[in-house]
Amino acid sequence: MIVRWPGVVKPGTQSDAIVQYEDITPTLVAIAGGKVPAHLDGTNFLPAILGNSKGNRSFAYGIHNNIPEGPAYPIRAIRDTRYKLIMNLTPDKKYSIRFMMNNDKNSNWNAWVEKAKLSPEDSILVNRIEHRPPIEFYDLKNDPYELHNLVNNGAYAKLVTTYSARLKEWMKQQGDGGGATDKEYKAGATSNH
Repeated sequence: MIVRWPGVVKPGTQSDAIVQYEDITPTLVAIAGGKVPAHLDGTNFLPAILGNSKGNRSFAYGIHNNIPEGPAYPIRAIRDTRYKLIMNLTPDKKYSIRFMMNNDKNSNWNAWVEKAKLSPEDSILVNRIEHRPPIEFYDLKNDPYELHNLVNNGAYAKLVTTYSARLKEWMKQQGDGGGATDKEYKAGATSNH
């Protein structure tokens, strides 16, 4: 996230505060001098912006379903300042983004696929985008580009279990049914949601 607030936030200031999208509304209310309603999901991170706090959150959670960018591909994630766990809820399916991975022969994706035919290293990267394991676990400090999945490294087994449990608990709290929640709806169709 980038915050620009001339006269308040010094340019170039950085923070490790964990912020989620839902935190923006209560923070704007606080900046405007209002009282943040208790029923809002987010938390006010104004103290972190002002440098008076390292933030209110220990973890951030993420949801990706790939709709309308492509076919449903539910992903859930949890991260803190050090580790990130990703649950790919339909790992048996091929991941695809219609705006990038299409039949346009001039697309970057198709250039990558062609290059991958001649390069084992590039083939690994192309395959990694399309075919995802059920669980991914990364050490963001030592692997900020998330290239080395540590899920099968026994030294991280306890952390993988802890982060998985925390993510599943958050999903339960949110009423998130996982893959069953992420459906493609046809135009004109009605839903009970």
